[in-house]
Amino acid sequence: MGEGTPTADTRPTAAAEADATTARIAVTAAGFALGTLFERAPDARVDLEPAIAAPDDRVLLVIRTDATSQSEVAAALRADPSVTAVEYLADRGDGWVFGVAWDGQPRRFLARVRAEDATILSARGGGGTWTLQLLLPDRDALTRAYEAIVDCECGTELERIGTYGGGRGDRFDLTDEQREALVAAFEAGYYEVPREVTAADLADRLGISHQALSERFRRAYGQIVGGTVVDGRGSGPE
Repeated sequence: MGEGTPTADTRPTAAAEADATTARIAVTAAGFALGTLFERAPDARVDLEPAIAAPDDRVLLVIRTDATSQSEVAAALRADPSVTAVEYLADRGDGWVFGVAWDGQPRRFLARVRAEDATILSARGGGGTWTLQLLLPDRDALTRAYEAIVDCECGTELERIGTYGGGRGDRFDLTDEQREALVAAFEAGYYEVPREVTAADLADRLGISHQALSERFRRAYGQIVGGTVVDGRGSGPE
């Protein structure tokens, strides 16, 4: 994978600079997270649920694999040097759900990304590679975030840049509930660094459960990614 700052052919026009920016960035598992899992279960596919990543660095992972059992996946997670705690939560039918707390490189990586005003819309791992979909306020923020990721020495490749036009929000087919959750989160400072409100507090304000809020976020982020990244379906490892 090549490293460096975004090249000249990806620079925005003056009109694009006024809009928020999306980016798809690939990094190695060895440089980011869960390298041990992918070594032990090469066919594993992992979705990190960024909407409910908590300030204490606990994250929710949905892991799919045909060749490895749930207990073996749990053992691989516990064997990873960056993982400090693992909790098996549920069988979702299409994958096992684990709550994971981590330290070291994953924690530093996420802190660097968030410090540059980047929101992780989705993170999918497979075949030893993670593909991240980022939302940033402008191209300057993208450059800063990209340089911060390169500094983490995780085999970075900038795969695609897109423009999120706020005035075209209706094309994402968000439900009223999804739009309400996103607006409330933005206005309450959920996307600030550090966050000014927790997901639990935000759920209380909206009168819904924490799980319902995380589902609204996940589905809304999926719609936004699909609308801002050309044919966002299928991006990243399968």
